[in-house]
Amino acid sequence: MQNFMVADLAQTTLATFAFALFLLPSGYLLGLASNAFGMRSRSAAEKILFSAAYSIAVTPILAVLVTRLSSYKVTLALFLLLAVISISTLVRQLPLPAGFLSRIQRSTWILLGMMLAWFLLVQFSLADLQIGQRLYVNYVAYDHSVRVPLVEAAARTGVPPLNPFYALGKIPVLRLYYYWYVVCALPMQLLGIGAKACLDASVFWCGLGLASIIPLFLKYVLGERENLRRKSVITVALLAVTGLDLIPYFALVFKFHIWLGDMEWWDPNQVSSWLGSLLWVPHHVASLTACMAGLLALSSLDEGNALHQRVWAAVIAGLAFASAAGLSIYVTFTFAIFAICWSVQLLFEKKIKTFTTTVAAGVLSLFLSWPYLLDLLSKRSGAGSIAGAGERFAFFAIRGFPPALQFLEKLGIHNSLLLGLAKMPILLIVYVFEFGFFALIMLLCLRHDARSPIPLSRQRRMMWMMLIVSLLTMSVVQSDSSGTNDLGFRGMLVVQFILLLWSGPIVYDFFFGNDGTAKMGLGVPWIKFSIVFTLVLGVAGTAYQLLALRCYAPMVDAKKLIRTETFLGSPGFGERTYWMREGFGQLSRLTSSLAPVQYNPLRDEVAIAHLYSTRQAVMGDMECGSTFGGDPQECKKALPYFAAVFNAPDVVRSWNLDRFCDAYQVNVLVATDTDPVWNDPYSWVWTRPSLLANPSLRAVACGAASLSPGRRQ
Repeated sequence: MQNFMVADLAQTTLATFAFALFLLPSGYLLGLASNAFGMRSRSAAEKILFSAAYSIAVTPILAVLVTRLSSYKVTLALFLLLAVISISTLVRQLPLPAGFLSRIQRSTWILLGMMLAWFLLVQFSLADLQIGQRLYVNYVAYDHSVRVPLVEAAARTGVPPLNPFYALGKIPVLRLYYYWYVVCALPMQLLGIGAKACLDASVFWCGLGLASIIPLFLKYVLGERENLRRKSVITVALLAVTGLDLIPYFALVFKFHIWLGDMEWWDPNQVSSWLGSLLWVPHHVASLTACMAGLLALSSLDEGNALHQRVWAAVIAGLAFASAAGLSIYVTFTFAIFAICWSVQLLFEKKIKTFTTTVAAGVLSLFLSWPYLLDLLSKRSGAGSIAGAGERFAFFAIRGFPPALQFLEKLGIHNSLLLGLAKMPILLIVYVFEFGFFALIMLLCLRHDARSPIPLSRQRRMMWMMLIVSLLTMSVVQSDSSGTNDLGFRGMLVVQFILLLWSGPIVYDFFFGNDGTAKMGLGVPWIKFSIVFTLVLGVAGTAYQLLALRCYAPMVDAKKLIRTETFLGSPGFGERTYWMREGFGQLSRLTSSLAPVQYNPLRDEVAIAHLYSTRQAVMGDMECGSTFGGDPQECKKALPYFAAVFNAPDVVRSWNLDRFCDAYQVNVLVATDTDPVWNDPYSWVWTRPSLLANPSLRAVACGAASLSPGRRQ
């Protein structure tokens, strides 16, 4: 019996170390070359922070462009060369002076301990939980079942990656964003590590990059110099705090007697917790880190800086913004609106040199992103439009909370104007629950800055503009290009980051400071109570969310919870998941990496098939993954035939199945014990020789060109 959990832990650990070759040297050498923030003379701790944060900002665009122009071999050679150069510069500083470890400050040890805790949390949260011959995924597999195939496609098909769920005719390139999948493909290409392990390991590095940018912002933007290390530790620790989500979540639990897989889902337009965002969508957090790294480089300038400093700032910011666009179009869109507003403000203030540098960074980012933008506009990306699935990327609409509007309608309010006017006060209430502690921080900062007799610094005004513009944008602009308001979900990260930065010094003053406590009015009893209450509930909310995501699948399989999803599969899915992973693993060893494999696109288990299949699917699901690229109309035409192969055994029995497979260039058909054809002893599942078989999965060759290499178009 295979132990997949142990395999996951081992592979993810290896991938975590492998990522160090790609997500440290580029930022480190950029810091030395540019001497940004005087990096050459800074402490070792600050150099590490800069390296981690800025590698997240520049590695994606470098990896994508070099691979696109050449191959993964050239890209790997480049990053290995950067690693060698980095190591050689460090060797010059050896031997380490005696007593080196004893001089490491306590705050550094605390941060290292937090980093170890984060590593273990990622490992045991995302590894498949195995109990005997039952296998349970974390609930984030709902999204990772899409992202793992995209990482696999990036490694298999190069740059730009091709849509792994669509092979009806020409295989379209991925749209919207794929840079993080290319970064995740680098350890795969170097060491042959699996796509799932690389994606899981990337979660750790995204968290590390986000944590690294925090002290840099505190020092160079907020101007925190006294007790910077303590404030940095506190601010990083506040990543474990979320809003007051437990209150509305358990209200729903008690009312409807159901347990949602993720605590955040009480709000259809969620404001995700930090740890939730990292586990679910690490690429969006990486985009935020890249945006903030670029902004940090620009915000350090003033009109008196030398030309070479401006050039380096524009180059760093341009690289960072180009990476951000390919990591998450949603986060970058939100940040870009602020950047435009801030540029206009600089021009209004006659900061001509700073304005010019900012514009130069934007122009460079557009130039570097031009091939990617052409992919978005290419007809191969969709049915002749950027939207691919025919939906809108952005449109004006007040961020709503449907349950509240439905409640008003039950009270007899049906006038559309009144319901529209009610959206804004409802939204404010929802924001109080979503932001919780951080909403309180915003009110405290607003009160303090409004009463301050000292004019706000340029950086403080910049952050207020970013907060207001981003929050307003996320409140009145929505997206449905992926079926949900992903723009509203992910663009809100910009707002959350500002509030996080402001919260660290305030919490420090609250617990350890005296002057700051008086200055911010933190000694008022109701404020003291509110801070403690929202902090405790925020930490409890994150802890519960992590526990629920991990334990949902085994609890449902044991019939301890009423399930609210279907993607895990039919009852008894724990054992079936084990055999599906075992079967798809065998199939990967038996077939060419380019052999198209087809499973039932209509069954609930299709998400689990995505998670473990390493091959191109002709029709990955009932929409062929056309959201990521491809013509949905072609998918609709082909769907009845693919549906019949797995779900209508009486119909398919009269088909020439090899002719069908040749027509759609399918090499392998895979059936599970939940497919209707499985229960027909005269179906192709049982009448054709099997490539592999286990209690829950059978794979058969199909077509005259069975098992021949697939094709890239």
